[in-house]
Amino acid sequence: MLPSNQATEQRSNPKLEVLYEDEALLFINKPANIVVQRGYDPNEPVLLELAVEHAGHLFLLQRLDRGTSGVIFFSKSADINARLTRHFEIKQIRKRYLALCEGPLGEPQTIDAPIARIGPISFGVREHGKRAVTGIRPLRVTSNGSLVGIELQTGRTHQIRVHLAAIGHPIIGDWLYGQRNASRPMLHAAELAMLHPLTNQPFRVFAPLPADFQEVAGERGIVSRGEDIMTLVESS
Repeated sequence: MLPSNQATEQRSNPKLEVLYEDEALLFINKPANIVVQRGYDPNEPVLLELAVEHAGHLFLLQRLDRGTSGVIFFSKSADINARLTRHFEIKQIRKRYLALCEGPLGEPQTIDAPIARIGPISFGVREHGKRAVTGIRPLRVTSNGSLVGIELQTGRTHQIRVHLAAIGHPIIGDWLYGQRNASRPMLHAAELAMLHPLTNQPFRVFAPLPADFQEVAGERGIVSRGEDIMTLVESS
């Protein structure tokens, strides 16, 4: 057993996977089960703090839930942050996700359903909520679950999780809106596309798929053994 100080140090310093970095931006592949900002536990690793240790002062432009993996990015100056915040507002930044959901979700659809807080940590579709729009594209459909591509048109808390649960296809492993039948919700932020704030040229960053996502898809028979999900996504 490690002494407590060594255990804390090991827990607090997961490897930071930088996907892209320049003088304006930092993109990181967020591991699942790490928080983006400091919460109640003073000893748990925090992605923002690890990123600041790597790059210095940063501005957080987006958030991902603790259990969600994938691409997340930061700006390095107030000016760049203001520009990109505006780009988010006018929908010039596109975020694409991959999810494994329960059951056969066979038809492409756009869910336009308002979301509101319904509990201390939970949200749901409610008429009085804020507008939330989610585009869903099935990539592989089986009776044991489906692989879907998702594009957000709005950015509400738990939006993908709430919308998929609302149509009867909760994310596999989503203990809050479905069942605790995997180590975490099988949701991955796969791609972020935007105009680079310095060059104004189209710019995309991809986050490799984590092993647990591929493993759950294989266990459910959504993909065959040895079949690479990213190859499937790129060919669809």
